Amino acid sequence: MIYCLLEVKKLLQEKLFLVFIFLCLCLNIGLCFCNQGTRSEVNRMAENGICPQGEKIYDTLDSRALGSFYYNERYISSSVLNQWMKAKYESLQQSIELLDEQNADLSPFAGEITASVHQALFAYQLKALLLECIVFISLLSLKTYFVEQQMKTDAFIYSSRRGRKIARDKLWASGIACFIYCFALIVISLTIFFARWNFQNLWNSNMASSFNYVIDSSDSIWRKPFITWTSFTLKEYFICSLLLMAGIIVAWWLLTNMISLLVRNSVAGGLILVAILCLPFFGLILLPKLQLAWPYYLDTLTLSTVMYCNQWWFTDMGNYTLFAYQEVWVVIVHLLLMMIGIWVVLRYFERRKELA
Repeated sequence: MIYCLLEVKKLLQEKLFLVFIFLCLCLNIGLCFCNQGTRSEVNRMAENGICPQGEKIYDTLDSRALGSFYYNERYISSSVLNQWMKAKYESLQQSIELLDEQNADLSPFAGEITASVHQALFAYQLKALLLECIVFISLLSLKTYFVEQQMKTDAFIYSSRRGRKIARDKLWASGIACFIYCFALIVISLTIFFARWNFQNLWNSNMASSFNYVIDSSDSIWRKPFITWTSFTLKEYFICSLLLMAGIIVAWWLLTNMISLLVRNSVAGGLILVAILCLPFFGLILLPKLQLAWPYYLDTLTLSTVMYCNQWWFTDMGNYTLFAYQEVWVVIVHLLLMMIGIWVVLRYFERRKELA
């Protein structure tokens, strides 16, 4: 316990991490000043207390017609995957009926700039925070486990079983330090964001308002309503997004610790983490073009894919998912697998006598 606290103190005093957090804050503050026209309009609506009213769109919307855009003519050449995709959009009809009953489409929002408001908060600010936390956790974990290697004291420390148990102290120390740094980064960034963007009259707007829509990333001409699996106000959607972000960050922290313990080389460990983070993204681009349906959908089950699509969370997410709330289940499964994995790796690490 004493070693854990000493390690936390050392990590919190590391100048490299403080500089990284400062640079991230500068970037996030810069993002607050993007979309000057949209920000001015949002603040004006907050002052006037008037938001535009939506119109009915869900009473005539057919999810099967919506889903046909993602059937055979798109990425699915497998009959099994095609059936799953059709089943997903058939179940989406129940959500559309629920939203129609609650008049979610009539909900006041920010009018024609609603999509830009959504993008400023979820696609820019929250995605930047998520990426920054992931990169920071990777750097901190590599620093935590490879400092003895850099000081050339690892052979002495790991020569005993007690020395190898220090890995547990390092695990908890890195977790405490990551929580403090990431929590401070997120809270300060969002405080500054909402100081510049006045969301006072928007928090109770429904995310499925007829003003909110999605532009398909693989076909920038096509737009569709922002249909959530259940009814979310902007406040509820924001809170759920933060919770899912927390799950992704914890899963990534467990993954980085697991890799650091298995790969006793800082350069190799860093390259593996970069590959895990980046390669799924290129798979999303290349695999559809190569008409490889099954590899593509296996790729969408990776943790990185959940992060890339975070501005679409809790919707059908188009061709990125095959069942409802797939991104939520992916994070839960990753958390379970990473917890089992870190337990196994710690046990293995403590018994490796050849570490000396």
